[in-house]
Amino acid sequence: MPSRSGSKAIAALVSVILLSMPNSAWSFEELPQDSGYSSEQAPSVIQGSSFLNFSEPISENSIINASWFAEITVLESYGTGLLGNRSLGLLGQIDSEIGDSDGWVDSDEASAFAEIVASARNWTDGQLGGCCSVDYSPMEANEGVLVIVTPPEEGPVNRTNGSWGWVEMANLSGETDHRTMRLVDLPRVGAMVEEVPMRVGLPDGWEVKYSPMFEIIGGDPNGFTVNRSMAPVAFDIRITIGQNGPPTISASRFPNTEIYSTLDISSSFSAACSDNPLETPSINWSVSREGLEVAAYESHWIEVTPSELGFSHGETMTVKATCYDFHGATTDWTDSTIVDGIAPVWQGTISVDGANERVLDPDEGVIEVLAGSLLEFEINSSDGSTLPIFLEMFTNLSEGWRQFGNTIQTFQFTAIQGAGVNGADMSISDRHKARNPTEILVALVVTDDAGNSVMDEWTVRVMDSNPPTVIPRLFLESTEVELDDGAHEGDNLSLDLSHSYDDLDAIVDVTWSVWVNDDEVQLGEGWSVSDPIPLPPMPMGPNEIRVNATDSKGNGLSETVQLMVLPMRGAQISVLEASLSQGSGPDGLATLSVVVQNDGSSNAFARVCLSDVCGRWTEQSFSATLEAGPAQETIEFQFEADEANIEELYLHWDSASAGTYGHIPIEVSIEEEGGSQTLLVGLIVITAMASMGYYLTKVKKPE
Repeated sequence: MPSRSGSKAIAALVSVILLSMPNSAWSFEELPQDSGYSSEQAPSVIQGSSFLNFSEPISENSIINASWFAEITVLESYGTGLLGNRSLGLLGQIDSEIGDSDGWVDSDEASAFAEIVASARNWTDGQLGGCCSVDYSPMEANEGVLVIVTPPEEGPVNRTNGSWGWVEMANLSGETDHRTMRLVDLPRVGAMVEEVPMRVGLPDGWEVKYSPMFEIIGGDPNGFTVNRSMAPVAFDIRITIGQNGPPTISASRFPNTEIYSTLDISSSFSAACSDNPLETPSINWSVSREGLEVAAYESHWIEVTPSELGFSHGETMTVKATCYDFHGATTDWTDSTIVDGIAPVWQGTISVDGANERVLDPDEGVIEVLAGSLLEFEINSSDGSTLPIFLEMFTNLSEGWRQFGNTIQTFQFTAIQGAGVNGADMSISDRHKARNPTEILVALVVTDDAGNSVMDEWTVRVMDSNPPTVIPRLFLESTEVELDDGAHEGDNLSLDLSHSYDDLDAIVDVTWSVWVNDDEVQLGEGWSVSDPIPLPPMPMGPNEIRVNATDSKGNGLSETVQLMVLPMRGAQISVLEASLSQGSGPDGLATLSVVVQNDGSSNAFARVCLSDVCGRWTEQSFSATLEAGPAQETIEFQFEADEANIEELYLHWDSASAGTYGHIPIEVSIEEEGGSQTLLVGLIVITAMASMGYYLTKVKKPE
């Protein structure tokens, strides 16, 4: 073991070794579970570096040589697996395991530990020694390993600021297999030499190609550093190396025309180069005119406008991208185009609904057509360089509206009023306002294959050709009547037109008329569409309501509503006829026949009563129907006519469905005429409503 006075000589030797090695690297020993240090703390416990250098060419099926160097420094407070009781720290281990346990580490004890370290690190198998394997076979240190140990200094066991370490170096050799790529495996089992960065140097023209652990590898392609302490698992770190090849390049031009570039419009060029993961090749661009370079750039992306670089129409522009990798190898991409400075021309016609064809003027500006018209644009184009031509037409009819063609094309669309006009989706007040006609923006773009283009624009103004929209609603007082449900005789109906609108006119500019069964309804002076229109009584059966609306442009619409009028609502009871049987007289049995009619649509029952004595209800309910009209029933009632005046004789009716009932009084009296007696019957011939009514009309019995 070198003495303390010889440490300067060791340091000088190490410096010579480091200066003689063109590349550098780092390495380690297992961290004990009870050491008290985590992997995050390890760099402050164990420091140093290691180097693996392949300075000679590497061939297939041959012997390869490399040099190895490692320098490790470890804190004295960190125990070693070479002695027992690692938790005591190195000084405690030396004093108790190989010393006299007197609390002091003397020179003999330190020297004994140095011999243990030197013996432990004198390895021949590079995989076991923490260095490396090549092509699945360990690199061998056939001449042994030179190990120089710097043991702890003499002193008390309880000091905390000291360190110890060692330097090792060796010449290694190995054997490659038949493949063109080499596999280098670096062990990761937790040894001390693995805890420091390891630099790997490769011969000229060789570089790292791939590793699944690239996240812990950095540096240059042929001189890279592996931080083995950062490996997430205890497993060999495999690195594929091989001879350098030129980088790959992919490039493109936009716009991607065939063989032409536009004189006054810029073209953009982009390129991407790829090589091994430890480098990003640089990209150089060269722009040439007829073989003479006129511009150069260094970037991943450039933009070139031929006219700005002095090009003229018809000249050839060559753009070359070159990738340079770390070793100086290059790959080129070249693009050559003919500069074209002549824009295409076009001529065309426009027709509306297939008629009135005329020349389409680029300076026309505004084209007025009626709503619903079909516009057709016939476009014919040409190019002075006889290049293919691409035609496009754009409008704002809808998002993304676009039609296209080549050289000769017919474009067409229907002009309709757009979202800015009145519609049923608006509130009533909003849909009654005046609106401007829709304007459709039209753009025609004519582009040749070089990218030269011309664009012309027009505004298509959509004029009013649509009649007003009539939305009739029927109301019975304040309740809206569904047209499918019908109305009833006697209903006081009104017509509401306030929801109607015209697409462009204000509602006050619309002219209205209303007809019921061919009779015009007078709207009255000062009437507005917001006012309800009272409708005249309508007979039972089908009825027709017609609404005529005309806007200020003369566009008119007649909206017809078919309304079925049903019989009157509820039960409408009346007595049409009442008669006594022949021979009826005082103190005799009389038979009264009553004919009852229901003009309402609700079912009713009826009977005749004398005071509190009543006859039978009608066997079936009766009501008016749309098909048969009013319903009639004949009721007979027998009673004893024992008084000259028979009081409290009446018709009793009831309608459960209408929730109404009533009494119709019938008065019977006996009079003498020419010595004979006659029964007179008083009856009601008016309709009985919900409440009782007592109306008497005297009718004389026929002779």
